[in-house]
Amino acid sequence: MKINILFVSLVILLFACSSNQNRYLDAHLFSVKDFKTAEELTGKILELSDLTMRPTDILVCDSLLITIEYGGDKLFHIYDLKEQRQVNQCIVTGQGPNDMLQPEFMHSDGYFLKIIDLGTSTVYEYEIKDFITNTEPKPIHRIKLEKQIFLTAQQAGDNIIGYSYGTENRVYKFDLTGKKTEALINYPVSSIEYSDMEKMDAFYMKFITNGSDKIALCHYMTDLIEIYDTNGILQKRMHGPEQFLAHFKQIQDGPMGASPVKGMNRDAFMCPRNAGNDFFVLYNGGYIDDPDHTTSCSRLFSFSWDGTPQKIYNLDDPIFSFTVDTQNKKIYGISETPEFHIVEYSYN
Repeated sequence: MKINILFVSLVILLFACSSNQNRYLDAHLFSVKDFKTAEELTGKILELSDLTMRPTDILVCDSLLITIEYGGDKLFHIYDLKEQRQVNQCIVTGQGPNDMLQPEFMHSDGYFLKIIDLGTSTVYEYEIKDFITNTEPKPIHRIKLEKQIFLTAQQAGDNIIGYSYGTENRVYKFDLTGKKTEALINYPVSSIEYSDMEKMDAFYMKFITNGSDKIALCHYMTDLIEIYDTNGILQKRMHGPEQFLAHFKQIQDGPMGASPVKGMNRDAFMCPRNAGNDFFVLYNGGYIDDPDHTTSCSRLFSFSWDGTPQKIYNLDDPIFSFTVDTQNKKIYGISETPEFHIVEYSYN
């Protein structure tokens, strides 16, 4: 064990000394020039008949749009896209057997819907028909994960992958009973040597799976994307399009943690989504301390699952979250400029 730690430390030291640039070990560098095409998209605001308050997550399922909204009587709001009206609200915030605290969509195949409640690390599966018509739908399956997870969870084949936010490994792998089978994916080596606390925040991320055998990690504060298989083996590490790192310093006084170095950090990738043969992810690039900075993004990148840059979609109405209808080639995004609304884009 000591030899392994010594070897890793030596690799980090040699890598950091070999270059003053922002770099990751084993990373493929890319820029906007590496994308095959760029497409300008013009959005259409959905004039929903019922007021959309402040949606935090969104999912399209056939001709239905489902949002997650806090602050009202119900968490889930279901809209008919053809008629542009609300058709149902369901599930309350709480700790009852069918309540949720912090839901996030996992995926839907059109017949069933999976949701992770991050507040309880529990996966719920519903029949779509029941979910969209019943104010108190009953889950057909409920999986309590053995370990607490953070920010997101996704299914990959017969596994559930959850963000562990750990100091050594970044995700847990669970079987479909909720039992933890492995801790996977360590942190990349970069030209900055981070403490444990610093790297947990520097590599804060969200991930998406292709539903079967690949996981794409998209980082919030460094423009880094990593693709792994479900055994945690790196398939490709991509750094770009601007090649910047996250800068954090461990807090020495008070509660344990790390804080961003003022003036040096930028927002990078947000809200990855599975789009069939590709995955989509929003890209920001703005400095977080800029007084005019917003987390809304006007660029959406498309990558193949082998990590090849495909398309840049330039959005005229910036969004911070979205869902993809691959069958009808539609993107539905949440915009907050100048106030909250849902915008529809058509893409090729």
